[in-house]
Amino acid sequence: MRIETNEVEDRGNELMALARLVAFALESAKTLDAEIVEFCLDKALRAVLDEIDEPSRMTLTTNDIMLMNRSALC
Repeated sequence: MRIETNEVEDRGNELMALARLVAFALESAKTLDAEIVEFCLDKALRAVLDEIDEPSRMTLTTNDIMLMNRSALC
């Protein structure tokens, strides 16, 4: 049972890391005025954030919460 708990924690941590990576790329796309890339990365970020489970959400930092509360482009 402990292995399953670790796998769930690892999945949540990996999804948060992926969300941070996509958010960084999204901010870079905004800086470059790459609107289509920005749109696609926004959709990708939303999809990653939707995959994060409730136990992982309990470990969110302030920056993570700001990331999740971003306004959608569309």
